Amino acid sequence: MAAYKQIYALEGWLRRICLTLWMGEFGNAWIDKLNPNLRRTLESRVRRNQQRLYLGAESHDDLIWQATHSELLSLLTADDVAPSMQPLIGIDSDFLKRKLDEVREIRNLLAHNRALSSRTHVILSGLLASLVEAVDAFKLHILYGSTDILDHNHWIGARLDLLMERNDWSKFQALVARKGKFIEYVSLPVAPYDKWPDARLLLEAFREHLDGIVAFCLNKSGNEFIVLTPERLAAKSQESLCDAFARNPRVWSKVPFAAQEPRFICSPKIWFYENRSPLDVLPLGI
Repeated sequence: MAAYKQIYALEGWLRRICLTLWMGEFGNAWIDKLNPNLRRTLESRVRRNQQRLYLGAESHDDLIWQATHSELLSLLTADDVAPSMQPLIGIDSDFLKRKLDEVREIRNLLAHNRALSSRTHVILSGLLASLVEAVDAFKLHILYGSTDILDHNHWIGARLDLLMERNDWSKFQALVARKGKFIEYVSLPVAPYDKWPDARLLLEAFREHLDGIVAFCLNKSGNEFIVLTPERLAAKSQESLCDAFARNPRVWSKVPFAAQEPRFICSPKIWFYENRSPLDVLPLGI
């Protein structure tokens, strides 16, 4: 059970990495770049899952979260995104493929309810450790990496400045910044400091923009959130997202994350970060 939990957690982050790679390269047009057969398969699963929705269970249409282990591997190691992989996670696609192929063999044993030998568990622990390092490098870039604030000299910075000319900064403090291939819309803490972004309200407020959003990054301490989007997002989509953010939608709650509805707080679009990076490794240059 412990081994399966480790693999499940790792695959969750690999799916986030996969989405980040594809959106970083192609913006909200990334789906059009997928292998047509694979795209049809994933979209078919989305439709089937929607038909099976019951008892208020969460159902999302993120295609990457519909992929099997082997399909995820093919997406991660596709030629379209291979050049961006090592700068983002510190390993190349060939190394990742070898490691994930080995993990898949052990994963299949677990899926058939077979017990792992102590030797196999040691091998799995080593494989997972090498992949966790890649995930840590990804977090350092995307969640904790340095940013450049965009001012009036950048078109999206100028647009946000214009939209917020009459803003009440005591209630809404915001900025837009670049981080590598991505743009961050940052909602900073303002008093009173006893509120949390509500995952359901965030997903609802930006529902029309979800295809252009990589993630909503939420500070574990509350009071702050970031909308992460690719810089290569189509200009009209970027403008529309900027406008929606500048309206300061009502997304705040008195309910801590742990008490929010799991079907929303566990959405693939919801990521968490600390005030300071808990990671010990040094970030690699993008």
